[in-house]
Amino acid sequence: MEFVKGQLFEPENDLPGGAYATHTDSLENKHDEQQENPQSQNSELFEQKVSDVNQFNISRTYDQSHHLPALETMKTEAASNGSDECNRNDSSPAVNLLAGNECNAQQVNSWKIDRGVLIPLPHGRETDKAAYAHVIKEGNAEILFPKKNEVFYNPVQEFNRDLTCAVISQFSKLNYDTQCMASLVDDHAVFAPGVRLESGVTIFEGLSASGLRSIRFALEIPGIKTVLCNDMSYDAVENIKQNITHNRVENIVQPSQSDAAAYMYSYASKREAEKFDVIDLDPYGSPAIFLDAAVQAIKNGGLLCVTCTDTAVLCGNGAETCFAKYGGMSLRAKFCHEMALRLLLNSLESHANHYSRYIVPLVSISADFYIRVFVRVYTSAKDVKNSASKRALVFSCTGCESFHLLHMGKSLVNDSDHVIYKNSTGPPVSHNCKHCSSPHHLGGPIWAGSLYDVEFINSVIQKTGQNVNALGTSKRIIGVLTVMTEELEVPLYYSLDKLCNVVHVSQPKAIIIRSALLNAGFKVSGSHCNSNAIKTNAPSDTLWDIMRSLAIQQNKVLGSKPGTVAAIILGKEPSFKAIFEKHPDSEPASKKARLVRFQANPEPDWGPKPKAKKRPAAAAAAVDGPDVMEISEESGSPQSKRAANQGTKKRAKEKVQRELFEALCL
Repeated sequence: MEFVKGQLFEPENDLPGGAYATHTDSLENKHDEQQENPQSQNSELFEQKVSDVNQFNISRTYDQSHHLPALETMKTEAASNGSDECNRNDSSPAVNLLAGNECNAQQVNSWKIDRGVLIPLPHGRETDKAAYAHVIKEGNAEILFPKKNEVFYNPVQEFNRDLTCAVISQFSKLNYDTQCMASLVDDHAVFAPGVRLESGVTIFEGLSASGLRSIRFALEIPGIKTVLCNDMSYDAVENIKQNITHNRVENIVQPSQSDAAAYMYSYASKREAEKFDVIDLDPYGSPAIFLDAAVQAIKNGGLLCVTCTDTAVLCGNGAETCFAKYGGMSLRAKFCHEMALRLLLNSLESHANHYSRYIVPLVSISADFYIRVFVRVYTSAKDVKNSASKRALVFSCTGCESFHLLHMGKSLVNDSDHVIYKNSTGPPVSHNCKHCSSPHHLGGPIWAGSLYDVEFINSVIQKTGQNVNALGTSKRIIGVLTVMTEELEVPLYYSLDKLCNVVHVSQPKAIIIRSALLNAGFKVSGSHCNSNAIKTNAPSDTLWDIMRSLAIQQNKVLGSKPGTVAAIILGKEPSFKAIFEKHPDSEPASKKARLVRFQANPEPDWGPKPKAKKRPAAAAAAVDGPDVMEISEESGSPQSKRAANQGTKKRAKEKVQRELFEALCL
């Protein structure tokens, strides 16, 4: 049987419609025949299975006498124990089947196709789901959750997890292609979800909670060697172990109970080949305490995925706290969500520079109540010198929110084609704004480079679009990523509603302002961070001239109170007359295609969920094993106490009034 090296496992593209059920039934019938005739050879079943797999276009030269090293070890151990059957829980039925392991008849019950992925169903013990408060099905994973919110889970972040699976899948594909070109891949290796690849990527999830994300990685991402599923909570790790067994991914996912930062620091001094290919950090709140360890524990060219849910701090509420955590001052302005992304990237770059490393952002997204970045980390003392030219301070007007950037440094090429580095000169503004005479606020430093790798994003869009049903939020992923590819590579943006509010004019459609900028010879785009965003390379003078022309068109020039920001801006004559005629390029392609660009509220009362409850220290120490002590409502979560105390003062006041009324009546 001939296998093609590097062939991807995409059954949905190879099978005609209706072939799924027929294929599954044929395998089940074959299994029934095997049970009725115990004398039949296992090799016959193996040949039938491999023949069926070949229909799905998985091919690689394979002989039943050849086995993967791990499988050979397992068979040797089984033989030494005097057993002809392989009952190891940590062996993947898919790997055993493709490798010709003789124990497949006892392990594989049937096959199923879940969202375009061929998944073997081995015989295994059934989990007692009644002992758990919730059973959540997300992607290809089924997660058991204990009672009383002992393990954190937020369903709104399904988009976050889906996007992570899509990005890491593409990263794994790039890694696999690179290894194939270098002839580093075993001839018998299979690049498919749920199958352990010895030369594949290693993933570390530092704060796993229920293990949902790690289990989805194992079941949905091809080319994985190991997923280390870590959490510091005893309750969380016990739940992770149960979920690993329930989803039968023991061969890929390994549970760990440790402090995430300490564990990553233990990898900082290891050889490059032993470090992680992917590190995923999704903490409850700020990831600041993990960043220094993360940039050291990742391989050269590895993928670092970081989530921040403390967006209030990053968006201007507590600039001093933002400076303490991320090394930059946040600003309260309409562009705050993009600035939050750039503050986080600046912090990552700063930590990486300490170790002669630098970052290259692949995807940076502000969604719902959090921000999320995917960056590759490289090692190069020479390229680190460019870091200063990619970081900048922000001067933002407190009146009209005009902003200017001052880069921390600049790089120039001299006559000898040598790069020289110099300090920047500035500031670019005076004390008061030239448009409205208001003072400036100073923010940053922020990352002033690109937020995205457009080529990488296009590959993720293409792969996600090939099987839209594979992810629950595929349409939103495609829409948001498409908007990113349309964005200009200029830092920050103006907000149309804020511009109109400053000069007291009625807000027109965004296409009108975009047309005016395009007709003036400038570039313009939107932003995935804000549906009203105007991202342009035009100077602020041009933008306010367009707003003055709009005010003249609406007869709003003389209506402003003297001395106000609006009166000062509109008191100046525009330097040119804006043309508001619709421009052919004013409407973005994503809008024409009616893609899901900006998500509506996903559910009532959505947002960050409360932290998982912690058991008392004495109770945690007394527990031996997976049994968990439940916390009664009386002992007390803040929510239960608030509910009990609700209306206490009002009831006491009514009681006093009632007693006084009764006394007067007597």
